[in-house]
Amino acid sequence: MSFGVSAATWAMVGAGTALAGTVLQSGAASDAAQAQTDATNASIGEQRRQFDLTREDYAPYREAGKRGLAQYETEIGQPVTAADVMQDPGYQFGLTQGQTALDRKIAAMGGRVSGAALKAASRYGTDYATTGYNAAYQRRQDRLNRLAALAGIGQSATGSSAQAGMNMANNVSGMLTAQGDASAASRLAQGNIWGGAANQIAALYGRNAQKTTQPVNNWAGWGGDSTDQWYG
Repeated sequence: MSFGVSAATWAMVGAGTALAGTVLQSGAASDAAQAQTDATNASIGEQRRQFDLTREDYAPYREAGKRGLAQYETEIGQPVTAADVMQDPGYQFGLTQGQTALDRKIAAMGGRVSGAALKAASRYGTDYATTGYNAAYQRRQDRLNRLAALAGIGQSATGSSAQAGMNMANNVSGMLTAQGDASAASRLAQGNIWGGAANQIAALYGRNAQKTTQPVNNWAGWGGDSTDQWYG
């Protein structure tokens, strides 16, 4: 007569426990990988949001630089003309004042125009025109310098935007690589977990097979029949 729980039953209990533990460990590894993926996606989203904000902040400077560069390219090859000289608000006023002074001088001389007076009038006109041209030329150079500076602002803004994009690309690339490593590690861990469980279950059934061929308890000493054995 046999009593107790058989070795096969204990083996099944052990196998069930091993499977339950394996499921829990595998689920934990899977959850960890998913948490890593969620964190990576959130970080990538934040990186893109910040990059878009940076691009938006630099947009007015890039546009101003584009306009300045276009205008600079249009004006850089144009020579200074008489019209440019005469556009100076003070040019006509100064010329008129100088001519009036000469006319008064001639009138004071009784209307007689001497050779010296003619030379003086001619020299005044030439000198004044030269001065006006130089002033117009300098104004043009100043304008070109301002346009070049404006184009430089746009260039700087473009470079900063490009650097922000490069930084985001590098960061995202690093995060995706880390996510891939974490996913691979999770799958490897799950493989090891299930492999370990299989080995454990195989060992349990191996031990059970050995126990079924050997008696573990004899009831003869307790008054029982010596043929009654308990296999545990």
